Amino acid sequence: MQLSVIIPAYNEDRRLPGTLASVYRYLQQSAISFEIIVVDDGSYDNTAAFVQDFASLYPGVRLLSYSPNRGKGHAVRTGMLAAAGDYLLMNDADGSSPIEEVKRLLSCAEEGYDVVFGSRAEADDSAVVKARLHRKYIGNAFNLIVQKLILPGIKDTQCGFKLFSKVAGHDIFSVSKQNGYAFDVEVLYIARLRGYKMHEVAINWANVEGSKVNVFLDSPRMLLEVLRITCGAWLGHYKRLIGTTGSAKISNVIEKPDL
Repeated sequence: MQLSVIIPAYNEDRRLPGTLASVYRYLQQSAISFEIIVVDDGSYDNTAAFVQDFASLYPGVRLLSYSPNRGKGHAVRTGMLAAAGDYLLMNDADGSSPIEEVKRLLSCAEEGYDVVFGSRAEADDSAVVKARLHRKYIGNAFNLIVQKLILPGIKDTQCGFKLFSKVAGHDIFSVSKQNGYAFDVEVLYIARLRGYKMHEVAINWANVEGSKVNVFLDSPRMLLEVLRITCGAWLGHYKRLIGTTGSAKISNVIEKPDL
């Protein structure tokens, strides 16, 4: 199997149907062997029922469901560790990153990169980002803090469109712990420490109404999570788990001194 698409979903019975249909249609037409894993993160709406109905009609789609709600990080981790594809794609349920953008990520992966992540901040005339102004400013401020504290050189940690090789994905997510929205920071930090080849790629992205993230309430929580990751990093918690799985080259990332 070439590609596993992991879609975390929490009360997404309105936005998920269009996203799941577009992902399935694109992959079927592209002749890529694939599976789509929707992880129901303790939803109390019709998310699980919709996915079950969809999977009964379209092969290659499966549902992983649990309760209670554990957070997006837990949902993505669950899907990644259950995936069987050569490449593992994290794709948000709202479809803000069109599935067609996977071509950009796969192209880099075929060049030997282990972790390729979509970016709304990387300059590229071929990519258009349509974001609400207040979200853009708050997102930029968050990423500046992340760069100063733990991930210098990475311009956008939070875009929900990330591709991992199977080896890198299973390795990274087997040791990640964060369940909140800052889990992306931890995942990229682990990838860097383990020496995986990383590349940040500009993609088309558009804001979709109905986001579960409240920028005013969740931003402070995300910052606290980043501080926990930073403290854990400086105390060597991640260092003790490092193997020699990855290679040393990292693209578009400034090297951080060894901890």
